[in-house]
Amino acid sequence: MNNPLSTLWYKLTNNWVAIYRQRYGYSDDYLTLGQMLGWGAIGALNVPQVPYPTLLRVLRRNSIYPDFRYRHFTRPKADGSLRELVEPDEKLKRIQRKILKTLLKNALIHPSAVGFRRKKSTADHAWAHAGAATIITADIEDFFPQTKTYRVEAWWKSYFIEQPEAESAARLLTLLTTYKGSLPQGAPTSPALSNILNYEMDAALERRVVASGGQYTRYCDDMAFSWGGIGDVPADFETAVRSIVQEYGYHLHRWEVWNAHDEPELTGIILARHGGVELPDDVQQTIRRLARSTSASDMARLQGYRAYESMVKKRR
Repeated sequence: MNNPLSTLWYKLTNNWVAIYRQRYGYSDDYLTLGQMLGWGAIGALNVPQVPYPTLLRVLRRNSIYPDFRYRHFTRPKADGSLRELVEPDEKLKRIQRKILKTLLKNALIHPSAVGFRRKKSTADHAWAHAGAATIITADIEDFFPQTKTYRVEAWWKSYFIEQPEAESAARLLTLLTTYKGSLPQGAPTSPALSNILNYEMDAALERRVVASGGQYTRYCDDMAFSWGGIGDVPADFETAVRSIVQEYGYHLHRWEVWNAHDEPELTGIILARHGGVELPDDVQQTIRRLARSTSASDMARLQGYRAYESMVKKRR
């Protein structure tokens, strides 16, 4: 039961922690963490599987270990090399999903960034350049590993800038969303953060392209630029793009110039010379093979391929 005299004393001494402890039964760890982070931040970290003492330890130790861990594994790339991935353990993944849902959901992302966005796909990336006379494709090297922790922390500080606890909140959110100095490729929060952090880079690239009458989109580390005419690409365009991405800590690892007759491939989709898009030959062959099969599992796979084909070919 609340003691009115005690509550009055706590109010007069501005001891709000004691008031909340007395009135609502909140734990000392919750109240301490709330004071350190601000009440807006602590609400976004309310995951039943991860008690507040755990988060308090992470903040005080300035490390997620030993409470959370990442698993390392590799997957083959299209060129045959291996991509290194890291996956958070289930507890950390739950927190990251909550952060994604509550704090990152409505953050500002540049329209040119079409990857990892609701109602957007690789088809949006490809259709933006369909029918262009000149297309340039470029890849950012080691995109997630080169998106560094200091940029993530600076953004989190800007997110909580109006709160006196911004520094502590930013430090904990950074610890929970980065790994070994960068965005972990495999964490639920990394795709959204990569788009959010690169808003200014995308804006600078778009301004450069639009000034010459062109179009720009980015899907994760894949960038594409296009123009309606053969000679529309500015003479210093590659130098300018490399300079812009370097300003944000990146380097290009591929730069290729195409015309419409080359039918370049963007994120697994072919820009056809007639101005539309097509699936690559190997995907079309797979669809034809599955269509001839009588196997139930092949029929299920065929449905998936047909749905993908329909999504790709629907003009954006």
